[in-house]
Amino acid sequence: MQINRVRFWRRVYLLFSMSLGVLSPLICWYMIPDFNPIEKPLSYFGVAEITAWYWNLSLIMISLAIYLNAKKSLPIYFKKLKTLRILRILLTVSFISLFLTAIVPMNRVLLHRISATGFFLTYNFFVFFFGISRSLKYLRKGLFSIFIGSLMLLSSLLLIPFPSYGVFEIVYVLLIVFWNASLFYRRVIKEDSPVN
Repeated sequence: MQINRVRFWRRVYLLFSMSLGVLSPLICWYMIPDFNPIEKPLSYFGVAEITAWYWNLSLIMISLAIYLNAKKSLPIYFKKLKTLRILRILLTVSFISLFLTAIVPMNRVLLHRISATGFFLTYNFFVFFFGISRSLKYLRKGLFSIFIGSLMLLSSLLLIPFPSYGVFEIVYVLLIVFWNASLFYRRVIKEDSPVN
């Protein structure tokens, strides 16, 4: 009974936090109607006085949610300790990087860029390596994560035509939400199966 209650509240938190990945930029954009993602990155919401508290709190909640979602899913999909260790390290580094991105203001340019770049690189590699490792056993199921990881990397090409990170960040966030929602759904199905 206690396990079911913990699962229920964890699922509620994860669903709420993943929805923040889509809703937070929209709410902040509503609060700053003249915001243009072609000219400014989404990180601008973290320094704008009206949205700073909400944006940074949302990033902290999202970083914890994507960490918990993947951490709970890893033992379901992988049994090899070496693979689990590599994936856990990548996941932890990406979590810390996104957490630092949330708490380090954008006006501390170097530290903010290092943490944001760290998140982009490690989380992208985490999703891609997740797919590669999964495809060793189930090719079709692994290809989904490889495809999403490749799209995450290719989304960086949006930095070429646009003067700001904004458009790239929007596409990247949507890919993260889509991949995590898929992972969450599959994990819930496995947890709710009669075997568990």
